[in-house]
Formats: sequence, C-alpha cells, structure tokens
Amino acid sequence: MEIVFSEPLHRQLERALAGDEERGAALLLQHDPISDRFLVQEAVIAEEGDRLHATATEITFAPQFLVRVTRLARSSGRSLALIHSHPSGCLEFSRTDDRTEAGLVEFLRDRNPTGFSFSLVLCDGQILARRVGVDERLPVRIVGSRVTVMRERAEKPDGEQYDRQIRAFGGAGQKIVSSLTVAVVGLGGTGSVAAQQLAHLGVRNFVLIDPDVIEKTNLNRVVGTAPDSVGQAKIDTAAVLIKSIQPEASVQRIQRSVTAKEAIEALRMVDCVFMCTDSHVSRALLSEFSYQYLVPAFDVGVSINAHEGKVEAVTGRTQMVCPGLPCLWCSHVLSPHRIREELMTEQQRAADPYFNEGGERQPAVISINSTMVSMAVTMFLGAFTAIPVEARWQSYDALSGKVRPLSAKPDPACGVCGKDGVLGYGPSKNLSLADLEGR
Repeated sequence: MEIVFSEPLHRQLERALAGDEERGAALLLQHDPISDRFLVQEAVIAEEGDRLHATATEITFAPQFLVRVTRLARSSGRSLALIHSHPSGCLEFSRTDDRTEAGLVEFLRDRNPTGFSFSLVLCDGQILARRVGVDERLPVRIVGSRVTVMRERAEKPDGEQYDRQIRAFGGAGQKIVSSLTVAVVGLGGTGSVAAQQLAHLGVRNFVLIDPDVIEKTNLNRVVGTAPDSVGQAKIDTAAVLIKSIQPEASVQRIQRSVTAKEAIEALRMVDCVFMCTDSHVSRALLSEFSYQYLVPAFDVGVSINAHEGKVEAVTGRTQMVCPGLPCLWCSHVLSPHRIREELMTEQQRAADPYFNEGGERQPAVISINSTMVSMAVTMFLGAFTAIPVEARWQSYDALSGKVRPLSAKPDPACGVCGKDGVLGYGPSKNLSLADLEGR
C-alpha cells in the first residue's frame, strides 16, 4: 500500500498549508487494486470557516467540512485522506494528532464504509502517512521531474560492483536504482540498449514488452543478438542479455502489444517506463498512462532522413513525461495521421487512397540509437537519484554534433496533462487506445 502524489499537487499543498499555524486539507484518492497504490487526485483546502480552531501545534476541522468531504469521497467512490501541516518542524505524528484521529475513526468508517481513510502530516515538504487509527507508516511517493519515494529500502547493493557510480550519485542513489522496477516497451534498436544499460546500473526488476521476433535486418543494432538469434522473441533475447549482467534479476516477459490488457496491468506495477517503440499508437497510450497512473516515462526517438543515397538529417530526441511536464501531445511529437494509419487493417490501408507509407523501412544505426538511449538513461538517473541532471527534454543533431535542451509547458486545455486531463485517474477511466491488439 502506497500513497502517490503528483508533484504539482504536492507544490499546491505546500503553498496552501504554509503559515505559523497548522493548516489542513482533505485529499480524494483513486485506488489501483493491482499496484495497491492510492493516487491523490484532488485536494480540498480547509479554508477559514472549515476549521474550528488552529494553533501552532493543533488543528480541528469543522464538522461541516468533514461531512462535505466525506460525502464527496463516498459519492465519487474515492478514498479520503486528511492532511495537516506541522509548522513546528516536527516530522512525526504528535500525541494531539493521535487523540484527534482516534475521535474520527468511527465517523470516517461510517461515512465511507467501502473506502480507506488516511491521516497525513506535511512538514518541510516531506509527508508522513498512515491509515486512520493504525499506527503504521505508509510509503509516500511524489512523482514529477524528480521522483521522491519516502520509504525504507531493504536492498543492499554490492558496494564493490557499483563503487564507481556510487561515487557519482551515492549509496542512497544506488539503493534506489536497485529497488526500482523498470519497464522497457520495445526491445529493438533502442530498447535493447536501454535494457543493457539499466542492468549495468544495477536495476534488478524488469518488465519487457514487445510482440516481435528478431529478424535478420535487426542484427545490425539490437544489442545481445547473434546470427542464431533470428526468429527468437525480442523479449527473450533481452532477458538473456539482462541475466548475463544481473544473474539475480527478475524479468517479466510479455510478448504482446503494449495496448493489450496483460501489458497495461503489468505496467501498473512498475516505477517507470522506457518508451522505445516507433509506433505512435504505443507512445500515445504510454504518454496518457504516465499521467493517469502517475508513473513517469522516458521517450526515445531517432530519425535518419536519407534520400537517393544522400543523408540529409540525423536527429534524435529524448523526453521525460510525467506530472508537471508536457505530454507527447503538447510536445507535438505525436501524429493523429500516423495513429489513424497504424490502427487501420491491411484491407483498410489497401482501400484508402491517402495511405502512402507503403511499409518502407527507415534507416537505423546503432551508434545513433545508443547516443539517445544514453541521454535518456542519464535523465532517468537525474529523476530518481541525487545526480544533478536537470534536462528533461533534449534534441540531438548528429550532423552538427549539437545537443539542445528544450522546454515547454503543459497546455492547460490538454485532455491528457492539462487542468481537466487524466492526472491521477488511475483505473477509474479507460485508456483511450487500450485493448486494441488484434484490430
């Protein structure tokens, strides 16, 4: 069981609950039963009339506020959390908190018998959480351009094996990397390199998703392949590669499209996703998934433009998508036209006078792929560890050798990452392009 905040909502709470007296709010949470994560979807700030009294060490919510927010939680099928600040700087539940909470256990259970209720303390940006009436701390995760997970980590990575990178991002960073479950979607020219680098970094839990098998034309760029790999599933080749680096690694292999129910359910359990697919349908789904389930993702794209034997452009881009950063729609890297074509059957393509892709294979070179994956993996380290990497969107021009950081903001009107988008909706809303396998 874990409480998950988006970074923008966490910042909103920090601002709203700041002050010399304790201040509070009610949180409405969507429960994902597969991951057992409670996604904070909405905050209702307790304004002046919503508090009976407040001091530097105590706050009492007004009965009408509690009735209003419990009714809202029950009518929407969401769980409820009450959060208050500790301006004193004490990062612990106080005895006053214990007494106040004990008086609310029965009320909250009666008002929302099917949902969980939580009690949270916000202090200097950090959050403590527990179920109401249960003296046991729950892990809390804040997902944004940096991902903070407030919980004890049992993993003890081999210090000697990772000594050189521990010198870069510390033992705590290495423990974080070793504790993560990372999904790689697409195990071709970029995904195989990502799997290899993540295994070397110490990631021990993988979910690999790709429906395809190795073809002879893949041998020039899919890491871990040999001539006898032709015909093998790409996920199997990648799993062998990971195991050769991390013999103890756990590798879940799914030889399906990422739009399949089995694949999406597996993604709901992971800590982050590497998008290493050429498909616009897959990338649109993963972009939406990232905001809806509060799971950060790293998109990798490479393009070589060659015409009649002359290379005219070699470019790449990598981008983190997560709450607070623009989605792939706001970044203008998705094409509705391509999505439409990818969703067409062979018969529909043959009958469509506007379909002109013709299945032509695009140029692909391992060195360009590896360059962009290395940028994405470094970006991943900047998001999860203390290594001070700030860029979350980079563009590479191989012909000039220039790397440019890009910046953009989410469009407030965006249906994915905007104000009325899908942030924190979890399983209460269907993903737009899910369950399309076989169409």
